[in-house]
Amino acid sequence: MDPGDAATMAGYSVLITGASRGIGRATALYLARMGLSVFAGVRRPEDGARVEAESDGQVRHVLLDVSDDASIARALEEVEAAVGAAGLSGLVNNAAGGFGGPLEHVTRAELEQIFAVNFHGVVLTTRAFLPLLRRAKGRIVNVGGGGAGCLAIPLMGVGCASKFAIEGMTDALRMELRRTGVRVSLVEPGMTYADADKPIFRAAMNADFDRALARIPDSQKNHYGPALDRLRSFNGSFLDRAAPPEVVARRIHHALTARRPHSRYWCGGETLLGAGLARLAPARVRDAIWGRITGL
Repeated sequence: MDPGDAATMAGYSVLITGASRGIGRATALYLARMGLSVFAGVRRPEDGARVEAESDGQVRHVLLDVSDDASIARALEEVEAAVGAAGLSGLVNNAAGGFGGPLEHVTRAELEQIFAVNFHGVVLTTRAFLPLLRRAKGRIVNVGGGGAGCLAIPLMGVGCASKFAIEGMTDALRMELRRTGVRVSLVEPGMTYADADKPIFRAAMNADFDRALARIPDSQKNHYGPALDRLRSFNGSFLDRAAPPEVVARRIHHALTARRPHSRYWCGGETLLGAGLARLAPARVRDAIWGRITGL
């Protein structure tokens, strides 16, 4: 299927998880403009109403919390009722979140929540919707962690681990489904946020860092505190020059509609740099780079 060919888009249906803001919302709106029928998975009705209004009614929201089995089941029923025998043409696993902080101070609840969304949610949502995707010989697009999906970052170990897991799972899934007609791709975004979303993300990022710092005992604050502050500043500098999410939306559109989708899509120079460092640089070089950035 050629991307952008409106004639081939008729009846092409896609579900996007995590479509309240950022990459998910931008992708929902972009795909709708390209003529696809879009289901925007959101956790709150007000977020769904907003994305529907922004699309002039071309996007339909579905309440979906990928960390909740019952929510996945309800979303499946709703989407299946809408697409019927034609099945679902595409699933974009985009929902993600989580930070972690120093590994020795991550709580079990936070560890489980990060993996529940970033990894378990992707696997379980994919498993639930695979029968609909098989009907349409559709596409699965997993949104990875960019550089954080292949290059470990100190003080973000749990978040990185969950994205590393997506890398391995996507490769395995692609091979398992190779002869079924269902194609699987991984999209690797860099730091990507719309200008309107940057204050929201910055506030959430600062809250994560503050929460991580509050858990550290006084005896270790001299070790971890400055490192967290330096990493906060480093991430903030990337946020200031983050690319618009439409950059990623276009890659996702290609993965969903091209005759020969790529197995991986790299979005942004920093993702290629991260992959290059992970694969080519010795561990001592990577350690030295992050040591320079964080002071650890």
